[in-house]
Amino acid sequence: MRILKFFFFSLFGLGIFGSIAFFLGREVLLVWASTVLRVDYEFLSKKSYGEECVRQFSYGQDYSTQIRFTSNKNYNLEIVCADFISSPIILSTKKLPPLVYKTSFGSGFIRDDEELPNFVELTSLLRKLFVYTEGNKMHSSYFVKPDLDYNNGPVSTCQAHNYQCCSLDLQSGLGEQFTEVNDCPKSCYQSCLLRPVILSFNTRPSMDDATRTVEINAGEVITFSYVIGNGKKDVFQGQLSTAMKESFFEKVQTILNKENDGSIGGGIALPLDVVIDFGDGNQFKGENAQETFDHNYVCQNKTCYFQATISVADARGVLSVDNELANMVIKVNN
Repeated sequence: MRILKFFFFSLFGLGIFGSIAFFLGREVLLVWASTVLRVDYEFLSKKSYGEECVRQFSYGQDYSTQIRFTSNKNYNLEIVCADFISSPIILSTKKLPPLVYKTSFGSGFIRDDEELPNFVELTSLLRKLFVYTEGNKMHSSYFVKPDLDYNNGPVSTCQAHNYQCCSLDLQSGLGEQFTEVNDCPKSCYQSCLLRPVILSFNTRPSMDDATRTVEINAGEVITFSYVIGNGKKDVFQGQLSTAMKESFFEKVQTILNKENDGSIGGGIALPLDVVIDFGDGNQFKGENAQETFDHNYVCQNKTCYFQATISVADARGVLSVDNELANMVIKVNN
């Protein structure tokens, strides 16, 4: 009985201690992160960097300094020379403390009297801290985002703005698009959805693969077939090795704060809406990922040409890519 009581109270004590360590630890981490950013921000004002512009670009010019996030974890201290805004001079590269991530849209802080205030949101173990600049001073608040007009921050990567670069041949951008990024301005969205992928669209008799043309005689039945995939193989290529390199702290943060996980799961949403346009005014519609069916073309001339196409939409309305695999030409000889 004594052993059971000791075991019970030990578990209770460990639970209390663990809870205190959890809540206190995340406060310490956020204070640590905001202090590091404040020190870095003040460091940028302690000296003149005009000579750096001369050394890098051969003549003197106006400049500003900035803290620019390149991801939700890493950031640079940089000098921006007025005539070379797109080529900032990197003073140092840094990283937020363990289990702390930037989760806001803003990409950092610009130290320039003419700029609007900047703002970022830091998260650690489900706890948030707002860090912002006003009047060239950095402040922080736990409770509410300050009511100020903010600049988006320095031009940076899509991920630095907490958006995602979508591979438009395999994915569809969801939500707002942001074009003021330096890595994927045409495909930077709030999130990405996998698109249905046409793996094959073939016929029997076989088509010429080079021209995607199939030739038949009038009255001859042509058999169509298709296979639809979700593109996962290509989308996730190389992610296994990246996941293996993920640190223990990053794995814990991913579990506790799923919004930081940029991976895309679940595949395409079923059922599918598959439409084959035979090019002669007739269509085939289906819901399956693969299907085989026959069609008979009618030709009133010596030779007729028909353009057959396939298009697919998943249950969310995400469309497949209209590429050469989705099209073929049917030549009918009388």
